[in-house]
Amino acid sequence: MSEEKYKQRIPGGGWLSYDDPDKFQKDAVFRSDIIKNYVAFPNISVYQIGYCYQKTNKHYFNHVTKHFKLVYVLEGSGWFNGMQVKSGQGFLMWENHVNSISADVKTPWGYIYVSFMGSMAEQLLKHAGFQPSDEIFEILDIEKIKKLCFDVIYAKQQDKITDIYLMSILLYLISLNKQQFLENEKKQQEHISSMKGYVVKAIEFMSKHYRQQINIQDISNAVYVSEKYLRKIFKEQTGKSMQEYLTDLRLNSSTMLLMNSRYNISEIANLSGYDEYRNFVRLFKKKYNMTPTEYRDKVNAIT
Repeated sequence: MSEEKYKQRIPGGGWLSYDDPDKFQKDAVFRSDIIKNYVAFPNISVYQIGYCYQKTNKHYFNHVTKHFKLVYVLEGSGWFNGMQVKSGQGFLMWENHVNSISADVKTPWGYIYVSFMGSMAEQLLKHAGFQPSDEIFEILDIEKIKKLCFDVIYAKQQDKITDIYLMSILLYLISLNKQQFLENEKKQQEHISSMKGYVVKAIEFMSKHYRQQINIQDISNAVYVSEKYLRKIFKEQTGKSMQEYLTDLRLNSSTMLLMNSRYNISEIANLSGYDEYRNFVRLFKKKYNMTPTEYRDKVNAIT
C-alpha cells in the first residue's frame, strides 16, 4: 500500500498532494481550505479555514469583511485597524464592518483564519465576550489551535472533514475567548475597586474607540454621567484632562504606525482618529516638535 499523502484543498474543490505539509511553498500568498457547509447549519456555519502568509507589499485598507473572521497570528507581526498585532495574538473581524490589515514592514506575518457566518453568529460571539470593537487578544492554547486548523487545511483524509467536525472547531475557538473574557473581567473588577468607576469606564471607552470620531460628550454619555462632573473627577484621578488623554492615545498610536507600517500620512491620521489631516499634523507637531513625515524620516535614519 502506498504511503498516504497530505492534501491541500484549493478553491473550486480540487486537491494538491504533498508528502509533508512543510512542502507547501512558503511564499504562497494564500493557502486556504474552502468549506461551504451552511446548508447543514443554517444559523451558524464555518465558511473557510485557512493559512495566509502575507508580505509587506500586501495590505487591505478600508476593506469590508464579508464574514466573521477569527485571526490567529503564528509568526511575524502586522497591523489591524491601526493596532500592532504580534505572534501569539489574535483579533476578530466583524461581518460587514470596514477593516484595515497589513503586514509589518520588517516582519511578514503568517496567520490562521477561520471565517464563519449565520444569523446566530453574532449572538454567540457576544455571549463569549466579543464586541464589535477593535480588540487584540492573547491566544490561549496556540498549539492545539494550530493542530486543529492544520488538520483541516492539510487533510490526509478529506472525507473526515464533516460539518459537525468543523462546527466543533469553531465552538472550541469561541469558548477559549469566553474563558479569557471571564479572567479579564475578574481583573477589571479588582482594578475598578481602586478607582472610581466613572473614570475607569471613561478610560476603557476611549481606549476602545479613540480611532473613531468621538468627543468628550460622547464619552460622558457612554458612562452615564454629566460631562462637567466627569471632567472634574478625571482630572483629579489621572492628572490629565480628558482631551489630553484622548489626544495622547491617538498620537501614541500614530507614532507606532509611522515606525512600523507603510500607510501614508493621511491614512495614519484616519486610523488614529483624525478626519482632518491638518489638525492631526498640528497636534503631532505640538507634542513632538516635528511633523509626522519628519518623525518617520528620523526613525528610518536610525534603523
